[in-house]
Amino acid sequence: MPPARAVLLVALLLAAGSLGQGPRRPPRPPAPARTLQPQAGFDARQFAGTWLLVAVGSACRVLREQGHRAEATTLHVAPQGTAMAVSTLRKLDGICWQVRQLYGDTGVPGRFLLQARGARGAVHVVVAETDYQGFAILYLERAGRLSVKLYARSLPVSDSVLSGFERRVQEAHLTEDQVLFFPKYGFCEAADQFHVLDEVRR
Repeated sequence: MPPARAVLLVALLLAAGSLGQGPRRPPRPPAPARTLQPQAGFDARQFAGTWLLVAVGSACRVLREQGHRAEATTLHVAPQGTAMAVSTLRKLDGICWQVRQLYGDTGVPGRFLLQARGARGAVHVVVAETDYQGFAILYLERAGRLSVKLYARSLPVSDSVLSGFERRVQEAHLTEDQVLFFPKYGFCEAADQFHVLDEVRR
């Protein structure tokens, strides 16, 4: 079994749905990522490189409860055939961790499938919008719960990019208080061999 902190780290990275039973709420309109359109003509080679996590819109209970522990997060992307190898770096309890994942090919450019831990099934990932040089907006959906992530090549991002992200958050039936902005400093450069979670080879 992985350490509890490792499980928490992966849960925070996915941020794609509630991981526990909370108070019952009226059902929200379904928003499966499989019905969302990816970036037209998506090019994984242009998308490759380093991205900084700016904000996440999600109804995930873990994200809400652990939001005060949000740390600067970096995403490194490399094409791997028609899939994408993704490496995420962030701190947990002051220590830099690296999580390696594979965004598997679905046959549709810009749409990927991440085989994640747990019984809630795989995570559908959609690169909804990007200009490759400045920003990227991704949808992640797991077990019918949708989250929206905003990444940037550098900080800060423009007001127009933030407005576009906020619009997509609203379209996902999420509210302002379900948006978490991440720190703009304290990014990890690397993690040692003892703090690497390889979700690809597990």
